[in-house]
Amino acid sequence: MQQLTDEEVMLKYKQGLGEAMDELVRRYKNPLYHFAYRISQDALLAEDSVQEVFLRVHEARHIYIPSGKFSTWIFSICHNLMISQLRKKKWCLPWPTKNDESGELVEFASPDPSPRDVVENKEMVEILKNCIQGLSFLQKEALILREFHSLDYKEIAVILNKPLSTVKTLIHRARAALKDKMLVYLQEDGHV
Repeated sequence: MQQLTDEEVMLKYKQGLGEAMDELVRRYKNPLYHFAYRISQDALLAEDSVQEVFLRVHEARHIYIPSGKFSTWIFSICHNLMISQLRKKKWCLPWPTKNDESGELVEFASPDPSPRDVVENKEMVEILKNCIQGLSFLQKEALILREFHSLDYKEIAVILNKPLSTVKTLIHRARAALKDKMLVYLQEDGHV
C-alpha cells in the first residue's frame, strides 16, 4: 500500500479497505498535528483536531472524488476545522512562554550537535516561534503551510480559499516581517 498515491489509498478506503485508513493516518497524522499545533500553540487542541480531521475523512469517504491532490483536501479540512475551533475560542490564542517545553517541537535537529549548538538552536527555535506567533493569522498560516509542509502556492490558495496573488503577498510579507523581527533579536544578542 506504500507504493500507492494518497488519492489511490483514499479510493481503496472508499471501496471499504480498512487498512487504507491506517495508511492515511500513518502518512498524515504528524503533518496535520504540526500544522494544527503551530497555528494554535495548544497541544490538546491540535490532537483533538487531527482526530476530528480523520473522522471527517471517514464520513466523507463515500462522496470523495479525487479532483485534486489529497494533501490539499485534507489540509483544507484541517484549516477549516482550526478556523472554526479558534472562532469558538474567540481568537484567543495562548502566547508561548520560553520556559514551557511541554510538547515542544524540534525544528532544527542536526547530527551530533555540541552542547553549545543545542542551546543556541533551542534559543533560536524559541525566538523563531515567538516571531511566527507575532504574525497576522493568515500570514502565519500561509507561511507554515509553505515552509513547514512544503505545499505550493496553488495548494495554499485552495486551502485558505484565497486568490493566488493574495497567498503570494501573504507569504512575502510574512517572510519580510520575520526577517525584520529576527534581525532585532540577533542585534540585541550581538550576533549581527
